[in-house]
Amino acid sequence: MFEEFIRHLEDRGVSPKTIISYQGSWKRFVAWLQSIHPGEQVHAEYATQKDMADFKRYLLVAGGRNGKPASPATNQLTFVHLNATFRFFAEMGYLPDNPVGRIKKPPRARRLPKWLSRNEQNALLREVRNQASKRDHAIVLTFLRLGLRVHELCDLQLTDLTLSERKGTAYIRGKGDKDRELPVNAELRAALQGYLNERDSDSPYVFVSKRSSKCSERGIQHIIEKYLDRTKIKHLSCHCLRHTFGHDLLAAGNDLQKVAMLMGHYKEDGTPNIEMTMIYTTPGTDDLEAAVESISWT
Repeated sequence: MFEEFIRHLEDRGVSPKTIISYQGSWKRFVAWLQSIHPGEQVHAEYATQKDMADFKRYLLVAGGRNGKPASPATNQLTFVHLNATFRFFAEMGYLPDNPVGRIKKPPRARRLPKWLSRNEQNALLREVRNQASKRDHAIVLTFLRLGLRVHELCDLQLTDLTLSERKGTAYIRGKGDKDRELPVNAELRAALQGYLNERDSDSPYVFVSKRSSKCSERGIQHIIEKYLDRTKIKHLSCHCLRHTFGHDLLAAGNDLQKVAMLMGHYKEDGTPNIEMTMIYTTPGTDDLEAAVESISWT
């Protein structure tokens, strides 16, 4: 039954990473169920509502590493995955109902998005320019000005880019095969063109390394980690740069629907997922300082 569910996800175009995450949640549940029924043949697909309630208590008390509680993020994601899995079983008629559906989900982890302030962005770009690497400069600006996910940046091909002096576009294949076409501003166009003009490769991918015709996700993360060490910006990461793009768009007065489309936040029906984008409305330290300064008499 579970393998059928996985095939269902694959048919829907769910990304391999997401599928691996579903499999991890399922294995976590099966391992727990086997641990409380040692020596018995366990059929996790026929779990009851009580099993789900007991598993939730286990996660909250000892479901993490070394017998400690699992993190709120892990708990929340595990139950989201199990709910989708058992809902599929019920819809297919394998079960009379979804045993997860009536269980109150574990508390959601408080999401604290990290983004770079204007000064931190400037410090990062200054350090990149100091290294005189046109590739690194193009990578950092692509994160900051297009808000790509790491895999989207790695998968970007030359044919996905249209660059001219006056305008530019980037065609992005996002999560769940939801595509989006992003405008490329003048700053990023110049950085990309400067890098491509000196790039010595016939690879179809935009970003290449010395050893490969396509930068790997780990390779891109390693580049950003290098600048974390140089700038000492503690929260600097690929995802932080993506967050920065979303936050800066909203700070500039753009509405949530536009930002959702630019970030690639979409619901299953293809409409912009504004709720997901609202995370970028959370004020940062700089925003709070600016708010206080706005009422100063000096």
